[in-house]
Amino acid sequence: MQLQQAVRPIRPLLLTLLLLSAGCAGADPPPGPPSQVAVAIGDNQQAAAGMPIPIPPAVRVKDSRGTGVPGSVVRFSIAYGGGYVTGDSVITDASGLARVGSWVLGTRPGGNSLAASVDGLSGGTAIFATAVAGPPAAVRVVGTLAFTELTQHPVSPLPTVQVLDAYTNPVSAIPVTFAVTLNSGTVTGATVLTDAQGQAQVGSWTLGATPGQNQLTASTSSGASAVFTATGLAGPPQLVATTPTEQSGFLAFPVTAIPRVRVTDGVGNPIANIAVTFTITAGDGTVTGATDTTGSDGIASPGDWRLGAGNGASTLVATMPKFPGPQLGFHATGVATPFTIDVRFLTTMSADSRDAFVAAARRWMQVIVGDIPDQPISLAAGACATGQPALNETIDDVVIFASVVAIDGPGNVLGSAGPCVRRSGSRLTVVGAMRFDEADLALLQNTGRLTATIVHEMGHVLGFGTSWASTVTQDIGLTDPIYIGPEAIALWPSFNASLQYAGRPVPLADVGGIGTRDSHWRESVFHAELMTGFIEAPGVPMPLSKLTIATFKDMGYDVDYGAADPFAGNLMASAFAMGPAIPLNDVVQQPLFEVTPDGRVRRIP
Repeated sequence: MQLQQAVRPIRPLLLTLLLLSAGCAGADPPPGPPSQVAVAIGDNQQAAAGMPIPIPPAVRVKDSRGTGVPGSVVRFSIAYGGGYVTGDSVITDASGLARVGSWVLGTRPGGNSLAASVDGLSGGTAIFATAVAGPPAAVRVVGTLAFTELTQHPVSPLPTVQVLDAYTNPVSAIPVTFAVTLNSGTVTGATVLTDAQGQAQVGSWTLGATPGQNQLTASTSSGASAVFTATGLAGPPQLVATTPTEQSGFLAFPVTAIPRVRVTDGVGNPIANIAVTFTITAGDGTVTGATDTTGSDGIASPGDWRLGAGNGASTLVATMPKFPGPQLGFHATGVATPFTIDVRFLTTMSADSRDAFVAAARRWMQVIVGDIPDQPISLAAGACATGQPALNETIDDVVIFASVVAIDGPGNVLGSAGPCVRRSGSRLTVVGAMRFDEADLALLQNTGRLTATIVHEMGHVLGFGTSWASTVTQDIGLTDPIYIGPEAIALWPSFNASLQYAGRPVPLADVGGIGTRDSHWRESVFHAELMTGFIEAPGVPMPLSKLTIATFKDMGYDVDYGAADPFAGNLMASAFAMGPAIPLNDVVQQPLFEVTPDGRVRRIP
């Protein structure tokens, strides 16, 4: 009886504990810390390049039990492919979901990826999408835009276009329609689907019967289009020489004037867009840029024509591959010369500019008449000039790299010129460089002063004012610098008879910046002589005098004084009435390297 009374109070407590335990077993535990993140919505979508994907992707953040974790910060960033996102920092909702504001793909077709990371959680996840070309936005001509052909003949090559989207990506499988929109020509294969490169080519385009302009338009249903033009000729075009067909020059050296032809119709009008091929048919010379297309002036020319080393005669023939029959021959003969200047062009030159460089080299080859020892050399690319190729050869006698580039517009810095590599013993130039501002070059060419200016600059490359030994100059940098080389001093009395200069011989430039003073003759004394630091007015001769030639004799060259131009001394001052001289504003470059007879190159300190 007493035992039952002791047990009875325990039963309500056990019942209460059981009920509490049952209640706790039915409730969800709170989420734990973030343990994983996975893509929930919007993976592996496709959209046009540069456009947002249709469904903004979302990720879900979960704890270790797989329960969504609210309140976590998710950051979205571009992994690859380009493009951008908006709403890139998002807090997960009650279910652990976070959705980016938008995802705009990159502008190039291909794979794109978006990275999603969670604050406090190492690693993350990636969302993928594919960008494809967008709708057609433009039609671009591929290859030939303007043609010339006989009337009622098909053009060649076939007109071809490329369809592009707004970001210039090729668009495939787009219908392109070709239609004649001027004259009465015909086409075949008028509607063509673009290929994988977005290109479509008409089956054929035959010009109309009426001579003159024809037009073909390629268009898409989006309205984008491109237009081809063609000139219909009533008869075969003709070739007319605009430079001498007979020339003489030096072996292993470019001809004086690059051959030029004008393509004309039956009444002499120039014809554009005609391919002309130049072929050597006799002799052992070489031609570069053998095919050229006529411009609006109807003129075409090869890049260069160099005579061979072992044959005194060479023939170059111009033909038009599209119009067999007409041809025009050019003939050149050459003689051996002991001293050769090899001008190598680093930039594209007009035919007139090329001729000016060749004429300047020929002028110095008339002055310097003795061979100098061949020089083996190995020189790294770009050591002397921008774009200069590596050298690994034996040079006879001088190589000059020439380029025409944009510098600072007309009337400022003309360019730079000078030796780059000199021989270690004689100090004579092996490799030099000349660089001209294209704006100044055009001005000099239009005013008839280009060749004289290049002769001047080439004189610096060969050593005038740049390779003088210290023993031939005096008082450099002072108020009265002079040149005292023995050959020039010996010539000075007879030369000064017309100048009547009372100062010390031989006066060097005492004004101008670096590269002008001390490295030119004094303008106030020599006036229009070629090697002063000024370019004379148009029409004023700039003679290369015996005194300038004497400095090259002092340097160790064999020279021909008979090659000097007549020099009238103070009478040259009267030429100033024709217009003022202008400063050359050239940068005279000193040698950078020296090479030993066995080819070892070292930088000059």
